[in-house]
Amino acid sequence: MVQAEAISMPAQASRQKLRGHRPGRLARQGSLHVLITLTAAFACWSIWDDETAQAGDVSTAFVATHLMKQLAICAVALVGGLAIYSAGGPETPAILMIYFGAQTGMNLYMKNVLSKIEVDKEEGWKGIPMGFLLTGIQQFVAFMTFACFLLASRLTSSPYQAARLKGNDRVYVLAFSLAFALNIGLNNFSISLVAISINMIIRSCLPVATAATQSILSEIMGTDKMKVSLRQWVLMIGGVTCAGIATWAKSHSKSEESANLMLGIGVTVLSIFAGALNMVLAGVMGTSLKLNPLDTTYHMALPAGIALLVPSILISHPVSQWPGQENMTDWEVLKQLLDRNPYVLLHVFTSGVLSLIYNSLQYTMVHKLSATHATFAGNFNKAATIALSLFLGLEALPSGLYGKIFVLAILGNITAFTAFSASKAK
Repeated sequence: MVQAEAISMPAQASRQKLRGHRPGRLARQGSLHVLITLTAAFACWSIWDDETAQAGDVSTAFVATHLMKQLAICAVALVGGLAIYSAGGPETPAILMIYFGAQTGMNLYMKNVLSKIEVDKEEGWKGIPMGFLLTGIQQFVAFMTFACFLLASRLTSSPYQAARLKGNDRVYVLAFSLAFALNIGLNNFSISLVAISINMIIRSCLPVATAATQSILSEIMGTDKMKVSLRQWVLMIGGVTCAGIATWAKSHSKSEESANLMLGIGVTVLSIFAGALNMVLAGVMGTSLKLNPLDTTYHMALPAGIALLVPSILISHPVSQWPGQENMTDWEVLKQLLDRNPYVLLHVFTSGVLSLIYNSLQYTMVHKLSATHATFAGNFNKAATIALSLFLGLEALPSGLYGKIFVLAILGNITAFTAFSASKAK
């Protein structure tokens, strides 16, 4: 899964450059085609999943409900936004609907892939707990998909020309690719360990990590420091405090994810600092490089995928979704999947194609929004993802008083960081 935080900064920093890279009409058509493809991919995959389950092969079906039922609200938002956008209706509401449908849908999809897919019914194994390798496979699939697109475009009258990197551009892209690999790899790893609500609530603390990272790098590189007012620091500290309270309340719920809660929290915190470095480098790329969304994804996919092979081989981690199994590396998880149920890997490869579409969609949509609207959309989508995960049964509220504290803390966190982001936008 690729996060909006990883791409929103270069999209906003190079807003005018991206608009000028392609004629407006072609950019509009490109966005429309991306949306059609994304919606079709979700729909086709759901139909296949339903047919598989009905045919008796429940090993690849999702545990709770079928995928389309879980993503119905997101699909409605996508289709509704697409209809408004293509009909020439109000652009901002349409984009916000598309942004919600794509981002929230992708988050829920990845949670299903990492934690809920039925791998071995007899043993009670669920999910594909290989966050680093899964993210690497996504990058390789995205690279191959884009390469096929380049080859196919050569058959047309106006073939697509990907921008070439020159001089220091390669260094910037390599550094960004490594930060991106850490950011998304650690995030997917954390999703396999903790409830999606905990992941979302901690990831919302990204502005704090970004401010700290930028301050450290400014001392090292002698660049301008990030300007943060006292009011903004108060809002950030309030948001982090609420995140801590929500995590404490959630620790009192009884679920299979509670066993690795502390490890999951630690991994998620590491992921937001990797995301912060990702953001700082994205700001450099946005002002120094002339890369559009597709070119950015294309150039960083291969080095990011290769970098993710290292932790997937070396890091051993819990696989609590697989009863009776000790710690395993991602490669050992892959071997078990190939032996027991190789068909579940179709979900992994599908997520690679969707991640390419999703990344390009995010770039395209975010740079069309104002900073204020983009901020509102990002925070709203986090809250909506948490609400939907509870509503769809992907997780449960802590019992009694802890449940009320959890909900209030989430509201406090989202409110604090929304106010902070709105303040920065002004």
